[in-house]
Amino acid sequence: MDKKITEAEWKIMRILWNHAPITLKEIIKELKREINWSNTTVRTLVVRLMEKEFIGADKTAANFKYYPLIDKGECQVKEAKNLINTVFEGSMEMLITAFDKKGKLSGKELEELKRIIDKIEE
Repeated sequence: MDKKITEAEWKIMRILWNHAPITLKEIIKELKREINWSNTTVRTLVVRLMEKEFIGADKTAANFKYYPLIDKGECQVKEAKNLINTVFEGSMEMLITAFDKKGKLSGKELEELKRIIDKIEE
């Protein structure tokens, strides 16, 4: 999966992961809760996602029903790795330090991070 999902496409993918199979009209309705894109914009994003093979469509009914072809977790891991490699030169330490420098990590978040690390080590 070398193709990337744009920020706008992520909005469509989140809807599909939560509501698939879903029609274009239903995607537009869900998006209206967050952002007021034109129907043409949404259609264009759906077509792009199909071209990238991130989503598929059941074309047996008059209104196509769209569904994801890729796993949400797989995409999240790929994007996280891209962020770490691109912005933080592949260093997880630099990523965590960036959050902590401005006091962004609360005590609760630090405990959660420790719990995650412990779980990984097991």
